[in-house]
Amino acid sequence: MPGTIEPKDVSDPAAMVRARDRDRYLATLYAPAAVRPALFALHALDLELAAVVATTTEAMLGEIRLAWWREALSRLDTAPPPPQPTLAALGRHALPLGVTGRALEPLEDGFLSLLLEERLAGKTLDDHLDRRGGTLFGACATALGVAQASAQVLGRVWALGQLVRPGARAPPVDPDDARRIAAIALPAHLVPALRPLAALADFAVADIARALGDRPLGVPGSAGRQARLAWRVATGR
Repeated sequence: MPGTIEPKDVSDPAAMVRARDRDRYLATLYAPAAVRPALFALHALDLELAAVVATTTEAMLGEIRLAWWREALSRLDTAPPPPQPTLAALGRHALPLGVTGRALEPLEDGFLSLLLEERLAGKTLDDHLDRRGGTLFGACATALGVAQASAQVLGRVWALGQLVRPGARAPPVDPDDARRIAAIALPAHLVPALRPLAALADFAVADIARALGDRPLGVPGSAGRQARLAWRVATGR
């Protein structure tokens, strides 16, 4: 089993991830201790942007809020981060491991599409999955010090799973496109560092199938998911 982390402050990225996405929190605990703060910061960034979309009542206001994040990410490469917990954690933990603010900017594009598009299908859906999941999991792979191509494929499937989660603020997803993407074989023979990300993609595939069949989705952090996560990390299968 991985070690435990007990965040002391809700402004701590680890605490945010633990509170809002139990699957990602538990998966991150399988990473080396030295890398976990960077991974928690990256997942917290994704959750911050998701919160912008979820709490926006007018698309134009959401665009302004997302643009602030994009500019702040861009400045991370050239200036000290502002006194915002997630950005500060990115500057302190992720940038020293090779992640750049510029590489994270596509996340803003991904979330912007959730505000502007009426339907996610075809290229529009593929672009969203690339910009959100591909960018996030690619950055996690960079922090872990492993090749990114497989991580980005996993991230695309994971991002599709996020769109079907209960309460997700997103335009309707074309069911045929969802089936097409979920049916793509996930990368095999992954390096051990990527196995926790593969488990998250596994959960997404199951959730997508349940959503398309109008069945209840899996519960993040449930005992069954924890067992599946442990098995995936231990065996790679």
